[in-house]
Amino acid sequence: MTEKLHFPHPWPAPQHLWADPPWILSGTSITAWFEVDADIVSKLVSPAFKSVSGDKGVITRLRFYDINFEPRDGSPAFKSKMGGSFKEAVVAFKGSIADVDGEFSAFMWTDDDIYIGWGREIFGWPLIRSEITLKGRSWDQTSTEDSHCRVKSKDFDLSLVMDDGSGIEQPVGKGANWLTPRRVIFPAGTEPDRHDLNIVRPTILDMGNFYVHKGEVEFNVDKGSIIEGLKPLTVPVIHKHANFRICVGDNVETIQGIA
Repeated sequence: MTEKLHFPHPWPAPQHLWADPPWILSGTSITAWFEVDADIVSKLVSPAFKSVSGDKGVITRLRFYDINFEPRDGSPAFKSKMGGSFKEAVVAFKGSIADVDGEFSAFMWTDDDIYIGWGREIFGWPLIRSEITLKGRSWDQTSTEDSHCRVKSKDFDLSLVMDDGSGIEQPVGKGANWLTPRRVIFPAGTEPDRHDLNIVRPTILDMGNFYVHKGEVEFNVDKGSIIEGLKPLTVPVIHKHANFRICVGDNVETIQGIA
């Protein structure tokens, strides 16, 4: 057996945008649950994904986050240096891959380059930069307006408006698995690309507060967009999860597969 070469740190260079996992994430999320056309979803995702449907289509969520993050490990000075914040919007479908139930975050947008770096490189999340607007009472305590969430790109505009006064507090349930299909490509065609499934199981450190609200969702999507055809078919149910604190990256299973 050939002995492996030793490449000591810093490797590859001392220019690190992010700390090693796991990370502690805290903040607020607002989620709209609704159903979308099953035929549209089947054209967007791998046949390996088995969707869960309701009365009219695949159970889908549009979720907005306002997050503070820091590495779990290290000194207070290190955590402060490598911490930060980001906004995020996610469209995910409920279903299973390889008989593992969870939510497949098929489309993800953020306003932060550091999060794009560690989200893509560690987990393979399909994060891209986009314009995200969060305003109203959930995001700004001085505001008197209902909470409004929006993610906008050149070929789509997705928005969520929540009736803040309609909230009913509910117990916090068990978090779902985050299912992340990941394609690993090797340089110069040295071997075939590998199709992996990352199963991320967030650890809940603080449950926070969970509320059910009324609200509206609007999808304006141009022809040719990556999410062309997606639109809510049912009246959305809005969930607000405030003051939560979770650990991400401490419990991840990877299933390696082939194309």
